[in-house]
Amino acid sequence: MVTTSTTLSDKERLEKVWQAFQAAQQLQEDRLAWGINHVNLYVENVDGDWLENWGEEEEEELTEKLVIRNESEVRN
Repeated sequence: MVTTSTTLSDKERLEKVWQAFQAAQQLQEDRLAWGINHVNLYVENVDGDWLENWGEEEEEELTEKLVIRNESEVRN
């Protein structure tokens, strides 16, 4: 029975590899067909201000966590 579960695991891994290969192949085909504009097919808001705002959410979340932690330490 151990062999059967290993075989299924191998089949699942092979399926994942096959899906990744197909996705990579599709990406390559889109790149050849669309050129640099293929990015628009895969990324939302390419022309937006995401680069200027990179990391701001993480900084805000970290600040909030530090404030909450400090408040709980003061109470204890």
